[in-house]
Order: sequence, then structure tokens, then C-alpha cells
Amino acid sequence: MDMENTKSSTSSFLVIIVLGGLLSLTLATIATWADLEAAFYGFSRRATTPLQNLRCPILLNRNETGIVSVRISNTTDRKLSPSVRAEFSSRLTEISTLESIELPQGESKTREWVIGPENIDLQRFIFSKVLVFASYPIPDREATCGTFIIDLPIPGSILTWMIIVLGWGGMGGGLLGLNRSKPLSGRLEKSLRPLTFLGILITVTTLVSLFGWWVQAILLLSVTLIAIVIIVSHVFLR
Repeated sequence: MDMENTKSSTSSFLVIIVLGGLLSLTLATIATWADLEAAFYGFSRRATTPLQNLRCPILLNRNETGIVSVRISNTTDRKLSPSVRAEFSSRLTEISTLESIELPQGESKTREWVIGPENIDLQRFIFSKVLVFASYPIPDREATCGTFIIDLPIPGSILTWMIIVLGWGGMGGGLLGLNRSKPLSGRLEKSLRPLTFLGILITVTTLVSLFGWWVQAILLLSVTLIAIVIIVSHVFLR
């Protein structure tokens, strides 16, 4: 009876790990996909220097609004007055705004814009771009980001956090449960280290995608998929 209970519990922990990993990978894929689409959307290109700290909502439903924000810093020893141009997707034509800001030396300011249903394009995305014009000695800087549209009544921010908590919690809780279920069968004992490595890799991939680093996220997603194939074939299918 104890052996059967142990097998049942270890199987449950494995299912929890798999579900947690799938949730995290789904969120990472969606975030990366939206940012990739934004990078190749029809925005004009002016700057070659990337603009840091541009943030977009990861998910929004079709009826809610969200905030796009950017923090602009003056790292020089004199006052700057850069112009900031924000562009957003829409079904008909791009929506844009232009404003000037005053930045005393060493200070930073945050600018925010509201996006919503009127900005949805390609059926499931909202794309945003912010360009900070050159203010000597700082050159033109720009960045893009994307938001994925969901067909659910739940707010996108709540769903995002739910997936993060359930995904990371599932992987961490499942791995902790397996470690506490020892003694394990030879195959499960052998799988602990690979599964722990995979959980860490998926967590890092999710974090990178949430920060909008889509190039690095694509590389990490590829490495993660290769790692999954190797672990499944060499640990579970042998």
C-alpha cells in the first residue's frame, strides 16, 4: 500500500511539474511573439541606439486598457530637453504623439500612454514604439514592444500573474515534492537533476521574455525545447 501511495504521489508531482512548465513556456512564447511582431511592424525606423526601460502590458483582453511606460534618464552633467515621440498600432493608421520634456542633470522622468481596443491590429496584438530624439551628447534612441490580446473576461494583468504564480509554483512545488518523496525509483532519481535544470532554464526564459528581450528569449526558448527533447528521450523513454 505504501509503495502504491508513493507511486501515486510521485506521478502527481510529475504532472504538476509538467503543467507548471507548460504554463510558463506558454507565457514566455506569447510575450516573445508579441515583441517580435512589434519589432517588424510598420513603424518607421530612425534610431540605431536602443531605448531602455520601455514597458508594455504582456496581456490585455479586448475591452480593457493598459499603460505603456518608459523611464527616460539624463546621465549627463547638464540640462537636456529631448522630444519624445510615441507611436501605436491601430486598424486604420498609426496613432502618434509628440512632446518635449525637461530633464535636469542626473534626473529621470517616466512618461505613460494609454492603449486599448482602438489600438488592436492583426486581430490579436497592440504594438507600441517610443522614440527619444537626440539631445547632445545622447543620440536618438527607440524601442518597440507588443501586447497580446486574449478573448477572456479576466483582466490581462491578473491572468499574467496567475500564469506566473501557477507556472513557477507548479515547477518549484513539484520538484520539492519529488525530493521529499524519496526513496524514488531509479528512473525518477535519475530525472531529478535534469528536471531541476529544466525548471531553472524555463524560469530564466520566462523572466527574459517578460523584460522584452525578445532576441535572447528566442535563443532561450530554442535551448529549452532542445533540453526538453534530450531529457525526455534520454531519461524517460529509455
